[in-house]
Amino acid sequence: MLTLETPMLANLSWKELDVDASLAALREHVENEAQRQIDWYHAKRKVKASVSTGLRFVAILLFVLGGLVPIVKATLAPETIRRIGFDFGQTGYLLLAVAAGCVAMDRFFGYSSGWIRYVTTALALEKSLEEFRLEWARYIAKLRGGQPNESELDQLIRTCETFNLAIRGQIEQETKAWVTEFENNLSQLGRDLEAKADEAKKLRADR
Repeated sequence: MLTLETPMLANLSWKELDVDASLAALREHVENEAQRQIDWYHAKRKVKASVSTGLRFVAILLFVLGGLVPIVKATLAPETIRRIGFDFGQTGYLLLAVAAGCVAMDRFFGYSSGWIRYVTTALALEKSLEEFRLEWARYIAKLRGGQPNESELDQLIRTCETFNLAIRGQIEQETKAWVTEFENNLSQLGRDLEAKADEAKKLRADR
């Protein structure tokens, strides 16, 4: 948000001879802040994308291997299985369980959803930045090289403020989405753990 408490803004001079330089500094400030946020989201999305892709690849691979285990076992002769030294037919369930664990980890820590959220937020910020630059250019073009009057100067400053608030709003919206997702994941994890605990109690009671 553009406030007088910001050191850079507090040092701007709006004397007649300094107006052009102050407007340029103000525009550069809000553009740099927006670009910094865009760069942050692009950098973070790469991490999310790498982890998400890795977990999904491992999950698919283990799921395929887990499904192949009983098929492979069925094609082998009993003598061959005895020579192997152990019954590997049950390893298919283990592979499937690990695959499910990879998917659950991706969902709980929000790697895939975070990747998508970061991409969409970065694109939205880039769109806002481009719109601001075009709007600023339109206002400056109307001046025909002259200095803005009081009303035009106020409009230019308000344009920077509106753009800055839009950037902050998009970031806040993304943060709220992350908080909501994290809370939902925690609740779901609690329900899953309770269900597993009840299932374990039931198995012990049946024995």
